[in-house]
Amino acid sequence: MPKFIEDDVFRTIIPLTSVAVEKIGPYEKTQVKTQVKTQVTIYDEILAFCLEPHSKAEIAKHCGYKNTKSFTLKYMRPLLDNQTLKMTIPDKPNSRN
Repeated sequence: MPKFIEDDVFRTIIPLTSVAVEKIGPYEKTQVKTQVKTQVTIYDEILAFCLEPHSKAEIAKHCGYKNTKSFTLKYMRPLLDNQTLKMTIPDKPNSRN
């Protein structure tokens, strides 16, 4: 019987029969932890690298990304929106600096 747990994080637990576990395998928390750890690490890496001013391209390259557009949307924009990271020239948001 499924369980619905409402707390800080809403959880649904659906017990699987042994046949289902054999076909798809047991639930692994490591996949979720890896995804969260990767995001936290990249945010931390950006902030540490940006103790000195760098261009968006330099930051993306430092983090191993070639496509600055997707990098900006996924990582830079959230940091700028919550003011964790600040632009060097806020009056010119399209400046290469």
